[in-house]
Amino acid sequence: MASPFGHNHHHHHGREDEFPPPPHDGRGEVHHAAHGGFYPEPPAVHHVSHDGSQPIRPYRDDDEIGGNRETYKIYCRADPGLFLSIRHGQLILARSNPSDPHQHWYKEEKYSTRVKDDEGLPSFALVNKGTGQAIKHAYAATKPVQLTEYNPDHLDKSILWTESKDTGDNYKAIRMVNNISLNFDAFHGDKDHGGVQDGTTIVNWEWTKGDNQRWKIVPYYY
Repeated sequence: MASPFGHNHHHHHGREDEFPPPPHDGRGEVHHAAHGGFYPEPPAVHHVSHDGSQPIRPYRDDDEIGGNRETYKIYCRADPGLFLSIRHGQLILARSNPSDPHQHWYKEEKYSTRVKDDEGLPSFALVNKGTGQAIKHAYAATKPVQLTEYNPDHLDKSILWTESKDTGDNYKAIRMVNNISLNFDAFHGDKDHGGVQDGTTIVNWEWTKGDNQRWKIVPYYY
């Protein structure tokens, strides 16, 4: 198994499930994101404050995409008690804490009818309530996903994702809109490598049927 920063072996604990279900027909005239090319590696910009607290501004109630809108928790089948979060400028899994705004996500669907994947599934962006950042595609396979400031008025396909059909128990793969072969993957989260834990990073990886690649995006209920 390789590190997301450059080595090459990645083993997932296999399951009997098949690949995500076959595509269904898309309707209407939409933009289908192109296959292939990865985005160049962005410059190393860190917005972490000196005291180690989280960066950027949080959304306020009067923000365009924030306000009192519904937020979501995101977790994988390998451990539903670990939620997608941001820590020290990285996308990671963290022990469930509903009071932590970095574990709350907006599912932005502004371009969902205009941009669809090759299976005709609608796209969305995932925007963190605590930082205002969107999850951006990794610059290459096996590399960590990126974070970038979200601009709702700019169509940026590098922050758009789609969900596969049900892979079992309503868990789905989360894939790049323009390359559905690359999925959210909790790195080293398969059973052969000890499973997911607090601090596990998220990379983009080819589908291997692992529980660390099967996700739910679920509304928070109070």
